[in-house]
Amino acid sequence: MEIQEFVTLHVSGMRINDLFSLNKSTIDYAKPVVGPLGGIPAAVLAQLESDNQAMGAQMNKSGENQKSSSLAELDDDRDDRFAEIKRNITTDLIGRDVAKKAAAENLKRFFKPYWNVEKRVMNTGTGIFSEMLQKYNDDENLKADAATIGIAEMLTGLETANTGFNTLYKARNSEEASEEPSASSFKRAATQGYNHFCLAMELQVNYAPTDAVVTLFGQMNELRKTYAALNGRKTKEEETTEEATGTE
Repeated sequence: MEIQEFVTLHVSGMRINDLFSLNKSTIDYAKPVVGPLGGIPAAVLAQLESDNQAMGAQMNKSGENQKSSSLAELDDDRDDRFAEIKRNITTDLIGRDVAKKAAAENLKRFFKPYWNVEKRVMNTGTGIFSEMLQKYNDDENLKADAATIGIAEMLTGLETANTGFNTLYKARNSEEASEEPSASSFKRAATQGYNHFCLAMELQVNYAPTDAVVTLFGQMNELRKTYAALNGRKTKEEETTEEATGTE
């Protein structure tokens, strides 16, 4: 007796969206015909459907936390504010006003270690800005220099923006920590359910075939070929053909 097997598909390595679609199509093909099989195939299919629905429910939630979007906007605003401060310092460094030039030189010397802080990751930047602004606020000479070139209010605005970012960042982290599991946490169960159903169908088609079972097996096999190609992997059938022809 020739044993029929599904083509090779590495389900555990699939992307969640692809896995969900593969499971959904398999379930849609199987539900109308699996009932008469009873026993294990029907039970495994029911569990697969439940696990896939749970994974899909998480996928349908917003992929981007609203607070994360707001954080990105606050970070851009913070960087723009600091860029404006640096532009004013640079302008007065090359200006003709002696007092402003001297003040700008002092400020440039102070800000030099922090000059490219906007290139750091967002929360690291928060700590650096906080350190910089604390040192600035503790130095009356620096505050006088800032007033001389007209950036004192800008620095106050930067401090407010940095505090606002930090507050929202902590709130976002607390919210994410309390959220339900992500779709990826359901992937293992959905993967296992699919593999178990495929195993049940292989046994069914080889030891208790019916027209409906043979048709379903063929439909599932075509799905596996499709998703194997999507994931850049050759099917067992293709590998065998290549070995026989000597192609690479």
